[in-house]
Amino acid sequence: MTGFKREGLVFCTAVILLAAALYFLGCATAQPQKEMTPEQKQAYRDSLNQAHTRRLQLLWSLGFEPFKQNDYVRAKKYFKQVAELDTTGIFGRVLYQRLGTCYLQLGQSDSAEWAYKLGIQNRPEEPYPYDALRYIYRNSGRIEDAIVMSQKLTELLPDSASNYRILGELLLQLDERDDAIAAYRAAVERDPGDKRTQEILDHLLLGNLDKLLENRKMIVEQFPDDMNKRVDLAETHLKLGQPTPAIAQLQIVLESGPEHIYALELLGEAYNQLEDYRQAANVFAKILRIRPEDKKNLCQHAISLRMLGQYTEAMRQAEKALRIDPNYGLAHIARGLTFETAADQCVKQNRDQRITFDDKLVYEQAFHAYQAALRDPVFSADARRYMEVVRSVIPDASDIFMNKDRNTPRPGCYDWALSFWKEISR
Repeated sequence: MTGFKREGLVFCTAVILLAAALYFLGCATAQPQKEMTPEQKQAYRDSLNQAHTRRLQLLWSLGFEPFKQNDYVRAKKYFKQVAELDTTGIFGRVLYQRLGTCYLQLGQSDSAEWAYKLGIQNRPEEPYPYDALRYIYRNSGRIEDAIVMSQKLTELLPDSASNYRILGELLLQLDERDDAIAAYRAAVERDPGDKRTQEILDHLLLGNLDKLLENRKMIVEQFPDDMNKRVDLAETHLKLGQPTPAIAQLQIVLESGPEHIYALELLGEAYNQLEDYRQAANVFAKILRIRPEDKKNLCQHAISLRMLGQYTEAMRQAEKALRIDPNYGLAHIARGLTFETAADQCVKQNRDQRITFDDKLVYEQAFHAYQAALRDPVFSADARRYMEVVRSVIPDASDIFMNKDRNTPRPGCYDWALSFWKEISR
């Protein structure tokens, strides 16, 4: 006998038995007799419930077998009947889960939506139907509906980081940036080890450094032994012009790893912000003992040294960087800053702090050093700004006419500069 015939025979037999039971019950009630006692009424109700349950179980079994064999058309027919008749929720969430799966496998998302909504109606505390509806809504572009499902899931599963993360993703699709940040922050709080979510949150907070700082403080509190998190926090402090707390974090990092180059770079920057140029120069010197050919930190060392009046050593460091990379924009800027700072100091020593032709010649050297940095696209914007600062104090046509054949400053304040002088074509 085929499976289909067996299935039909079992179903017909059950229907006949149920009909017979109802017939005899009907006949019994039709006969004149005394009113049933409460116990008899309860027994009658129990018999009806048992018959109803047996029918549901039969329909369920008729659907479950084809479901296991991926025959979703046949399974759907019986599961749907169970869903319509199971008003007391005998089969629970698994019924709506399997009925919805049948519809989805058959490409009937509207019917799947009906099944999952029926599941919510009968079992509103079960997370699965909300999750399934979120999937349907998200894939069909119904983002607002998907957000509603996600919000419900965060209520039902408040410790689930993934639900908050998905909520954040959905909110970003509607450009709800602040709410998305809150959702991602909640996800990170529940799963601090999720580095990808942490990176997304950091990226969202870049436009708001105060919130970024708050978030990075929270992460350091949760992971005090993660030195990279402390470096991130120090970096944010520096972006906000807060060098002292940055130094505190960096010192902890450097106690753990004294040769952490990026931490040392940030420490040097922090001392520069505090105008403690000697400490800054010492930090960059330490980096160069570890990496003597590091062109970036050669330039940073030069920039700190020039603030200490050590112009010759500053120039040597900048020119060493240029020998490593002749087109390195920061090295040209370091040369320019050294000339400019030296000229500023010499002007202060002049009578009435008047800018002389000698000073203008040195500013001109700075201008052309900045101009050379324009070739490096990484530093071209900075170079342009520096050029504008000194443009008004370089020799003009009348200065050049009045000082023919003078291309270098007279002996005195700029004696050190002649070793680094470059000829300028006018």
